[in-house]
Amino acid sequence: MKLLDKKVKVSYVNPIEEWYERYTVDHYRSKYNIGKYDNGMLISISNKELNYETIIAQFKDIYISILKACKGKGYRFSKWDLKRFNGYWEGEQIVLPSKEKLLDVISQKIPIMIGGIHNYKKEDARSCGKEYCHTHIYLYNIHHHLPNANGSDRSLRNIEDKIERHLQRYTNTRKRLQNIIRITPVGVGAYKFTDTITPTKLYEYLRSPIDNPDANNLMNYISNNRHLPSIQYPLALVHYNHRID
Repeated sequence: MKLLDKKVKVSYVNPIEEWYERYTVDHYRSKYNIGKYDNGMLISISNKELNYETIIAQFKDIYISILKACKGKGYRFSKWDLKRFNGYWEGEQIVLPSKEKLLDVISQKIPIMIGGIHNYKKEDARSCGKEYCHTHIYLYNIHHHLPNANGSDRSLRNIEDKIERHLQRYTNTRKRLQNIIRITPVGVGAYKFTDTITPTKLYEYLRSPIDNPDANNLMNYISNNRHLPSIQYPLALVHYNHRID
């Protein structure tokens, strides 16, 4: 009997990914029809004279403000219905729910928010010589609660503007200055090849600062306090506990 020299390729099925593909439908729309915010939304806030302790305490309120901007006055959200995971100063910078739980949250159309904090450059006037900080927010699954995910759609731009207005209170400034709050899609520009994010890959992507810190992606950018590298602030994850329709 002649033995085959060619090695047999063995493939393995990821049971978590198989479950998500089988029991959720919305994943297919994102997979084959990528909208403006299907990879996520980045919100950067240029806070005025705020430190880490003040900003980190705002994250639950920021999450609710974004939901209210998207859903309108008819929806009521409570901080008591929010789940928050805090990273560690020493140890893992980001703490996540299990991958199964994360997929369950995604399947219920619940936005997942990662909050990161950076110092301004020392020479930046906004630093005021006191190591003041600014905020970066990454939102995944927010596209379910936006108008047609088309950048040219006026209704989408109206919601973006509404989000900016709702977040104005967290800037610590009375005037709404241009570019003090910036909203941009994820997976474009420098990160267009590294930030193509799907529900089954989100868990690994969020763990980039721990498992793949050298990867050139947005999560590592948010996690890296590059202007004051001696201090690396823990990240926070926030999500709602109930399905949002």
